Amino acid sequence: MRKVLLIIALLISAIQPIKAQTMADDAKVWYEGWKYALSKEGRQNWKPEFTARAYAGFVTEGPAITGGVRIDDKRTFGLMVWKGSTWIDAAPARVYSISTGMYMRRYFHLGKKDIVALYSDFAIGAGYVYRMNGGYMTNAETGETVKTTDYSEGDVLFSATWQPGIRFRFWRNLQLFLGPTISTNTVGLHLGMGF
Repeated sequence: MRKVLLIIALLISAIQPIKAQTMADDAKVWYEGWKYALSKEGRQNWKPEFTARAYAGFVTEGPAITGGVRIDDKRTFGLMVWKGSTWIDAAPARVYSISTGMYMRRYFHLGKKDIVALYSDFAIGAGYVYRMNGGYMTNAETGETVKTTDYSEGDVLFSATWQPGIRFRFWRNLQLFLGPTISTNTVGLHLGMGF
C-alpha cells in the first residue's frame, strides 16, 4: 500500500509543474488575444452588433435591447437597456422600471462555421422606478394609508443581469438567442434576435 501511495505522490508531483506551465501558457494566450483585439490593427476588424430580446421571470418581465461592438469572434462590449414590469403579490403592486448598464458578451463557438455558439452576457448598471400602481392600503380602523412595498416612484436601483444561452446564426448575420435570465430582481428565460 505504501508503494502505491508513493507512486501516486510521485506522479502528482511530476504533473504539477506541467499543469502550472499550461496555466501560464493559457494566461499568455488570453493576454495576447486581448492585446491584438484592442490594437490599431485589431480595431479595424470591429463590427457593430445589436440584439432585441424579451425576458420573463417569476415576478418580472419586459424587453431588453443591446448595442455594442464585436471586437473579435469571441467578445462583444456595449450598452444594454432593459425595461421591467414587476408584480408584487403581497402588496399588491406593479412596479415599472427602466435600467441601463454596460454589458459584455462572450461566445464559445461549437463548430468551425460559427453557426451555433454558447454565449454569456453579463450587464451591470442602474435602474429607475418611473411608475407604480398600488403598493398602498388603507387601515380600516384608523383610516391611515400604509405603504405595503419597499419601492417608491423615483427610486434608483442597482441592476445586474446574467444571461447565458445558446445562439443560432442564420442568413447573413441574423441570430437567435435563447437561454435563462438571472438578475437582481428575477430568475427566468429570455428569447431574442440579433444582427
